[in-house]
Amino acid sequence: MFPQRRGVRPVPKPLTHLKCLECGTLNSRPFKEGDYVFKEVEEKCPKCGANRMKIVGIYVEDEVTKKGKPLRTSFML
Repeated sequence: MFPQRRGVRPVPKPLTHLKCLECGTLNSRPFKEGDYVFKEVEEKCPKCGANRMKIVGIYVEDEVTKKGKPLRTSFML
């Protein structure tokens, strides 16, 4: 038999942190294949409606630490 693993944690889901190039609003969305830091993407800003945003960080939010501060493992501007 296989040994039981105690305390198995779910795989964390990466998030992409975006900044609007017009008004500077910060926004997060689920990570998409091909995302990388400093990439300019054509996504609509939720505040001003502009279509140009820049990826300023990619991080992981751990379900365990979601109640308090998120666990961030990446480069953030």
